[in-house]
Amino acid sequence: MAINLIRVKSLIKLYTNIIEKYIKEYTMENTLLLTIKRMGINGEGIGYYKRKAIFVPMAITGEIVEVKITEDLEKYAYGEVTKYKKMSEHRVKPRCEYYGRCGGCQMQHIDYNYQLEIKRDLVKEAFDKYFEGKFGNVEFRNTIGMVNPWEYRNKTQLPTRHDGDKVVVGIYEKDSNRLVYIDKCLIENKLISSTMNNILDYLTKASINVYNPRFRQGNLKYIVLRGFEDTNEVQATFVLNEAEHRLINILKDVIKIDNVESVNYTINNDPKSIEIISGKVINIAGSEQIEGKLGHLNFKISPQSFFQLNSEQTTKLYDEIVKAINPQGTEKVLDLFCGIGSIGLYLSKSVKEVRGIDINKENILNAKIFAKDNNIDNSIFYCDKILTKLHEFEKEGFTPDVVIVDPPRKGLELQLINYFQKSNIKKIIYVSCNPSTLAKNINHLSNYYKINYIQPLDMFPQTSNVECVVCLERR
Repeated sequence: MAINLIRVKSLIKLYTNIIEKYIKEYTMENTLLLTIKRMGINGEGIGYYKRKAIFVPMAITGEIVEVKITEDLEKYAYGEVTKYKKMSEHRVKPRCEYYGRCGGCQMQHIDYNYQLEIKRDLVKEAFDKYFEGKFGNVEFRNTIGMVNPWEYRNKTQLPTRHDGDKVVVGIYEKDSNRLVYIDKCLIENKLISSTMNNILDYLTKASINVYNPRFRQGNLKYIVLRGFEDTNEVQATFVLNEAEHRLINILKDVIKIDNVESVNYTINNDPKSIEIISGKVINIAGSEQIEGKLGHLNFKISPQSFFQLNSEQTTKLYDEIVKAINPQGTEKVLDLFCGIGSIGLYLSKSVKEVRGIDINKENILNAKIFAKDNNIDNSIFYCDKILTKLHEFEKEGFTPDVVIVDPPRKGLELQLINYFQKSNIKKIIYVSCNPSTLAKNINHLSNYYKINYIQPLDMFPQTSNVECVVCLERR
């Protein structure tokens, strides 16, 4: 009897799995008629079926679409449009021939002015969801956009392949390891695009050994270019699987290509590495740094330095920070997560003193050099843990009038938020690229700080990303 009972249970489990499989396949094959109610944080449209959210790429608020479910999860599902029954007036033809295959952009099918509206709404929705206080009187300003929302990126880092005829670069499809080969990216600046084409032509003629991740063979894995149109200087960094003497000698001659002022290489032989540049960068031709401009400041950038990818919008962002501070010339400003010190140095001429803190030694070294190169003597930069340094400043008797925070996407740590709540800091300027963590962090701070206004800014047109400046004042 025991044996038969076990067999019966096994058969029940088997038939249950078969039934569930067919139910799932039937559901997946069904087409739903959806009205898109709002936009998601990744640029997809969101509709609802029996109260379940359906995420639909390439759909726009107000559209009525037939959708095939591609993944059905417990609380939400993903689908793809099979037919547009009613199209949005804001739908436009994407300019890029790779759009929809390449995972670089999410909003090229939406007219630019409406993109700006969507990004403002995404910020507001994040506050509706995560902010528990009252912000009915808070001013949500319109998104600051670009006159020309194309050809703005000053840096690109692309994997290489050999397509059988030549060396090529590409961008991965969203959520996949499939590479879409591209000849031109419409959001890279013209200097980078032309230089990349010249480098690829040169490497093709030199018959170099390109890495193949499928077989884990070959050498050249990535090409990283940074180029500033204000100075016409380009920095090329090649990511290799190993230090191959012949290839390095070939790469040295990239310095002969127009506008290339810096040639470097680095080794990354870890197939599971998330970081593209993870080891020491070695300069093999030209200078170690290239020059760039940011408003009235001159910068020298090394391959591993963080620098904002959209120079034009970065200047607007920093102008908004200055407006939020409303400097009188007497302010002591603390710049946290300061990177290469660009925010602090940009506003240094308008305030009495700037102190910047960052955990990255290379960033702080560059910040000190930039201060010296721009003859700025009221800005000091420290490499340390933020809370450690804040407690040192407190013992020293230094209390800033304004704190600027520009944290990673994960936002501020709770210990730092607790420090602000107990402090006497009058004003916090919070710069964020993640509306969700921004709203959560400000929710924690709201008992002690009030929101003056929220200013979205479009740092990356044609994508779903949105930057924000929030001005907080002590209650």
